[in-house]
Amino acid sequence: MNHTKNYGLPQWELNDLIRMEDFNRAMTSIESGLDSNAAAANEAKADAASAKIVANTAKTTADTALAAKPYVVGSYTGTGAEMTINLGFRPSFVVVSGLKETMATNTTTDFDRYFGMSAGNIMTHRLAFTDKGFVVFPSNLLNYYYPDYTDKGRRYDYIAFK
Repeated sequence: MNHTKNYGLPQWELNDLIRMEDFNRAMTSIESGLDSNAAAANEAKADAASAKIVANTAKTTADTALAAKPYVVGSYTGTGAEMTINLGFRPSFVVVSGLKETMATNTTTDFDRYFGMSAGNIMTHRLAFTDKGFVVFPSNLLNYYYPDYTDKGRRYDYIAFK
């Protein structure tokens, strides 16, 4: 009896006596090969699923990084008292503007009194950084502390950089 070159499966010829052992060995060999292929396919699927998870995680991280701005903008209305503005991070630089919406240019007095910026090193009696944002302090009427970031009823815009 002849056998196939690659897998050793029986190749019967007309005058060969078919024996049960030859048949069973061939079927066992075929089943073993199919099992190996199925295991390899399952392993490839698991690897592909793992690679997909890694790729999705990388995409999410990249999307988050692209969406994350190095600053936050917001607004508040002055109360005339000390106010804490929560940003969720300690800013490195803050710009606050309480300039009024107007068709005419804001006067120098408006600009001086309601606009300012700080890197946290000056104007600490007007605006101080915290681990989660910044604090604005009320104007001291006796010493005329300006800029005033808490003027009651005045709307303020800010941009805070991380």
